[in-house]
Amino acid sequence: MRQVAGGGEAVGAIRTVPLPGHTPGHAGFIVESDGEALFIWGDVVHMATYQFARPDWSIAFDVDSKLAAETRKRTLDRVAADRMLIAGMHLPFPGIGHVARDGDAYRFVPDEWPYAL
Repeated sequence: MRQVAGGGEAVGAIRTVPLPGHTPGHAGFIVESDGEALFIWGDVVHMATYQFARPDWSIAFDVDSKLAAETRKRTLDRVAADRMLIAGMHLPFPGIGHVARDGDAYRFVPDEWPYAL
């Protein structure tokens, strides 16, 4: 095990992204390959129904609710602008998709789920 500085390379094409506010040391990971990226963001959103529409709303589990809301807004801005694929906890099924701007808010756009594999 080794510590990785915020925003540093974890291993190979995987780098860390500091996501302060939820818990000390909370971070996500961006995995890149062939010009595409997947952002695995952990607990950026807890209640998708509410927090995509109101990223300024936090929950009691955020250690620093103001900082968590700032991180959430900055992260949603980034992934929406970059059209980056995301995955994380507390997202509607299948837990992977994109973020789209919706006026002053955002919405989760789930990735297609293959019914026949």
